[in-house]
Parts: sequence; structure tokens; C-alpha cells
Amino acid sequence: MTPTLVNPLVADARAALLEVGGRESTAIAAAIEELPSQPPFQVMVTASQAARPQWAGLVDDLFERPLLKNARAGLRNALMSTLTGDTLYRNVFFSFADAVVLWHYGHTQERTGSARLDAAYDAMRRLLAGADHFLETRPPAEPDVQYFHRLRRIRLTRDNAYPMLRRAGRLLGAVEAELTNQKLHTVRGSILTSYVTFSAQVMAMARALRADRDAIDRADVLAALDGITTLLRTAPSVLAA
Repeated sequence: MTPTLVNPLVADARAALLEVGGRESTAIAAAIEELPSQPPFQVMVTASQAARPQWAGLVDDLFERPLLKNARAGLRNALMSTLTGDTLYRNVFFSFADAVVLWHYGHTQERTGSARLDAAYDAMRRLLAGADHFLETRPPAEPDVQYFHRLRRIRLTRDNAYPMLRRAGRLLGAVEAELTNQKLHTVRGSILTSYVTFSAQVMAMARALRADRDAIDRADVLAALDGITTLLRTAPSVLAA
């Protein structure tokens, strides 16, 4: 048998993730490396390189729904977040919304209609309520503005949690680059890697807040990464069932 050739960039990124995440992150690394074999993920990769309206369509209605309106009111922009010490700013949360819309497009190629926004909104609420069991969770009531005031203060600097999150994003970028044959920026990555990393950050912070902790830990990040990778390979029809 001919041995399977491993891309050195993927191998290095996997090793970097496991260095911080330990054996507990092995399953996450495997899930990330398996994504390129999924046709919907291939669509997401291609679509994310185009201008957002080409795959998102009109999403104004989504951003006027209670969850997004409360996030807009409860989170600050990047500059104000930096000045006040907030660790979650508005555009990071909105990238979470974009990631879920892109997920739906990857599986359906739908760009119009309110049903796709209903599905995206449903998925966002589930993931925010519990990334590690969102498939079994019914969408809860939308969190209020005060929830986002608390969420934006959750710290990222404990237990090597944030470095593990960033290294997972690096691994995703490496496997994405295998599909695109494009060199990714070493810091920013791609639009898709940013969406996924920001989404996992939001979900990890939400998990810490539910546990009444003031900082995320590696368990929060692992749960969040499991949630977002599970979403990417799950058809919207599964959530609707």
C-alpha cells in the first residue's frame, strides 16, 4: 500500500494543538481534519472566498431578531471593548451569526427565503445554550441585554484555553488551505477560520457564564469546538426534525 502523505502544515498545526490541548484535544483535531471530506464544507470554503452577499443573501431580518438586537445593545465595538477591557465585542458575536448562515448555505445553497434565517436563528440559540449538546436542546428564550453585559466580561486568559482555541483555528486554516491551495495569513487566517474561531469563542464564553465562572477553561473550548465542528457536518434538516 502507498502510505498516505500528510501535509507538513497540517501535521505541524495538529502537533501545536495537541501540545496545548493534550490527549483531550485528539478528537477535535480529528474532527477538524475530517471536514474537507464533507461536500458541504467544501461549498463553505469556496463560498467564503466570495463577497458575503453572494452566499448570505439578505439577512437584515436575522439581525433584527431579539437575540441579535440584544447582542447589539449589550456588546461594544472593538475600540470601546479594548478601552474598557471587554473580551467579547460586537463584531465577534456577529461573526458567529455569519458562520451559522454560511453553514446553512453550505448544506442547502439557499440564499433567499425566511426559512433559512429561521433555521440559522434556531441553531444559534441552541449553540449558545449548550454547544456540547445542541442537537438535543430545544431553542430557549433569547438572553436579554444584561446577559451580554456579563458575557463580554468573561476572561480568556486561564488554563491555556485561548491559545488552544487559536491553535485549533490554525489547524482548520491548514486543512482549508489544502482545498484552496492558497497560503493563509499566519495571524488572521481566512474568513472561514475567523468565523469558526470566533463562534467557538462565543460558545466557550457562554458555557463559562452558565457555570458562573469568570473565565473560560480548556473544557469550555473543547465543548465549543466540538459544537461548531458538529454543526458544520450536520444538515439543517437534522435540527428541524
